[in-house]
Amino acid sequence: MSYQVLARKWRPKDFSEVVGQEHVVKALSNALDQNKVPQAYVISGTRGVGKTTIARILSKSLNCEAGLSSTPCHECSTCKSISDGSFMDFQEIDAASSRGVDDTQKLLETVIHMPSSSRYKVYLFDEVHMFSKHSFNMLLKTLEEPPEHVIFILATTEIQKIPQTVLSRCLQFNLKNLLVDQLIQRISFILSQEGIDFEEKSISMIAKAGKGSLRDCLTLTDQAIAYCEGSLTVLGLSEMLGTVPDDDVIGLLNSLVKNDTKILFDQLLSISQLDVEYEKLMDSLLEAIQYIAIANFSPDSLVELNFNKEDIIALSQSISADEIQILYQIGLLAKRDMRLAPDLKGGFEMALLRMLAFTPKQVSLSESKKKHTQISEDVKNTDLLKNSSNTNQDNSIQVGLEKKELISNSKVDEIRDDSEPDEDDGFINLNQDSWNNIFKSLELDKGTKQLASHCSFSRIDGSVIYFSMPEDKLDIFSGKHRQKFQESLSLSLEKKCNVFFEIGETSSISPNTTKEKEREQIKIEAEKSIKEDPNVQHLLDAFGANLVESSIKSRELK
Repeated sequence: MSYQVLARKWRPKDFSEVVGQEHVVKALSNALDQNKVPQAYVISGTRGVGKTTIARILSKSLNCEAGLSSTPCHECSTCKSISDGSFMDFQEIDAASSRGVDDTQKLLETVIHMPSSSRYKVYLFDEVHMFSKHSFNMLLKTLEEPPEHVIFILATTEIQKIPQTVLSRCLQFNLKNLLVDQLIQRISFILSQEGIDFEEKSISMIAKAGKGSLRDCLTLTDQAIAYCEGSLTVLGLSEMLGTVPDDDVIGLLNSLVKNDTKILFDQLLSISQLDVEYEKLMDSLLEAIQYIAIANFSPDSLVELNFNKEDIIALSQSISADEIQILYQIGLLAKRDMRLAPDLKGGFEMALLRMLAFTPKQVSLSESKKKHTQISEDVKNTDLLKNSSNTNQDNSIQVGLEKKELISNSKVDEIRDDSEPDEDDGFINLNQDSWNNIFKSLELDKGTKQLASHCSFSRIDGSVIYFSMPEDKLDIFSGKHRQKFQESLSLSLEKKCNVFFEIGETSSISPNTTKEKEREQIKIEAEKSIKEDPNVQHLLDAFGANLVESSIKSRELK
């Protein structure tokens, strides 16, 4: 016998074997056991979650020779023929290839005929959303008054394309994407039954790559068995999927948080020697940053995790919530722009270098907190603070002692504190009021300046200047435009700065909006000037003419 792929070999035979669709299984089982069976169903969901499988189990339950129930016997000729696809009263129609009116008409003409040897004739329309409008109208007439011996099952991945008139006549079930844990359990069980060795993390990688589809996971498992020569390993799966192990992703983030440039470059070099899909790697990096953000606020909320929980919590304790958000935003923008880079590898590496530039070059957050706490305790315990009677004087002395202790501490290379500004950061003289004047001084090409005119000044954080811009403009404001903008702005401010763009509506005082207002005002003044001109008034009166206001053109602003 030829090899049978795992997705077919391990297709559920009854409802008890269906994974992750308990809400559907319970409703169908109760309806069958109580003999309350509707005559039309719509089963929706993404690929590989069990739509046609549930339809076949339902057909088997309806026609099992042992009796109508949610647990077919699997032994009778009807159950066996439905399983192998040879049952005459179960017709599976591919709506994508039989979507025309003529095809639908020929099929529906068979509906009136009684089943050959079973209780019900079951019609399964797969990808029914591909039907034409006329085909749906024809089907609708049959759904309104179907023969008692017919059951219709409409399966689709795009339920929004099915007319509401059809949906209203069917019982609807939406199948969910399977969770990673559910996929891991099912794949592990199947591989154990098949007698195939595997590393635990390799199964997690397959479940993650399947993106909620059990069929996709089993297809990848078949591929992995062949690629790894019968024994699934993390290294083998990484090579096959074009991804890197989760530990390597955590390693990259550790290097970013610790600002360890040498180790980061070594890791990037090691990754570049693999056949890596950098977009998938960026997805993994963003996923890990998301978990870190959650752990930063509530470590107990980390339930379903694709990474080591202890590693994620440790990272969350070494970086602030603001910095996590900056890293995530940089990653999101980089993912969008990676294909604009000369190659994906370069786009990914530049994204990490950008993250590195925004990571604080100082001791970790936890160490900083410990030092500040210790300093505060030392200051509290000094006799000077205890004996002082003047509150203002006490505060001055306390701040002075804290500063002295911090500066003299040789273990701390750089300290950021609200009471002690960092001289290296300097002061950037830019605010919402001065932005328009500074914009006019920027030396940019016409294309870049036109796009940049839609920027609205948002805020300054250290050496980072934040601007907001409408999404449609930001999509075409490429890396080349941004680089020119940043260089010109730094030159105008006489201060090295980093620019960060966010999606937002154009401010009422942005350069572009301000310029439009100036144009409108000039036009109004021009119209007023012409209307009040004595010569124009004389011509209008002499010839009985009318002034065409749309013909009035204002001078162009530079």
